[in-house]
Order: sequence, then C-alpha cells, then structure tokens
Amino acid sequence: MDVYGTEEEKVEAIKKWWNQNGKSIIAGIVIGITAIYGWRGYINYNVSQEKAASIIYEKLLLASRKNDTDNIRTLANSIITNYESSTYSVFSKLMLAKIESESGNLENAEIHLNSILDNNLRDEFKHIARLRLIRVLIANNKLESAEKILSKIKSNKFFSHYEELRGDILVKKDRIKEAAQAYKNALTTTEKTEEAQLILQMKLDDLGKI
Repeated sequence: MDVYGTEEEKVEAIKKWWNQNGKSIIAGIVIGITAIYGWRGYINYNVSQEKAASIIYEKLLLASRKNDTDNIRTLANSIITNYESSTYSVFSKLMLAKIESESGNLENAEIHLNSILDNNLRDEFKHIARLRLIRVLIANNKLESAEKILSKIKSNKFFSHYEELRGDILVKKDRIKEAAQAYKNALTTTEKTEEAQLILQMKLDDLGKI
C-alpha cells in the first residue's frame, strides 16, 4: 500500500519537506562550492607566493656565489618578511645563519636557526636547523645548551651526525674516552659521505694522540 495514498498527498509531502529542509540544503551547497573555490584560491595563492619567492631566491643564490654578503642579507630578509610561509623563507634563514656564523656573529646565527625550529613543522628542516644550531653553540662554547638539545632528540634520523656532534662536545669538555665512543657510534652507520667518514675517522684517531 502506498504510504502517501494519492499523488496530491505526495506533492504536498514533498512541498512540506522542501519548506523544512530546502534552505539548509541550499546553504550546504553554497558552503560546499565556497569551500572548493576557497581552497583553490588558497592553493593558487600559495603557488604564486612560492613562485614570487623563488625569483628572489635565484638572485640570492647569485649573490651567494659572488660572496656579496650585503646583497645576501637584503634579499634573504626580503623573502623572510614578505614570504614567511614559503619554503624559501627557511632556505633564506639557513643562508643568513651561514654567513653570520662565518662572520663570527654566532648569536645572530642562533637567532635564525631557532626561528626555523620555532616556526617550521617539517622534520627535515628541523633536523638541518638543529644540526647547524648545535655546531654554532659548540663554536660559541655554549656546550650545556648544545647538550640539552641533543638530549631531547628522539629520532634516529641523522644519528651519525648527532653522535659526531656529541663527540665534539665531549672533546671540548676533555672527556676523551666518552668522545671516542661517540665517534665510534657515528662510524657504525653509512649516513655520511666517504669524505665525511674519513674526517670522522681522523677525529677518532686524533684522540689517541691526546
């Protein structure tokens, strides 16, 4: 038996249902369409941001090849200020940290590297920034701060690099036996290039002369 009885009753039931639910359906469709176009707009915006930042970054690389530090700072800061959310902002901070470190401005190098750690969610960038920060801290004789960072690392990624840095810290603390063990730990992996492995082996060999 037809639950509605007659065609007229069916029409009336549809009208009633539409009156009750029509507005919410339309609203849902509008929201859905808006969300789709909003997401596309967001993606297009990010793409345009990355493209604009990449153009400046090309100039930054050219300045780097020429060792034009003044221009490097200007271009890198321009990317960081105007395209903070782009990947090139991270590259620019790494570049600034490098030239500051090479210039002996270790405190400034720390600031740039900490900024990456504080504002970036991608693990690969954090690992790179963390490795460089530890090196800067060691160079600046902030050994406790460097050890503190190492103690918080849970990932096995870059294990060899972290163990080598642990060894460098221990050498500076004149804890030679522990340093030698850290270098041996670092040599057990194949993460490093052949050249880097040779340098690490030299560090270990030098401990026997101390």
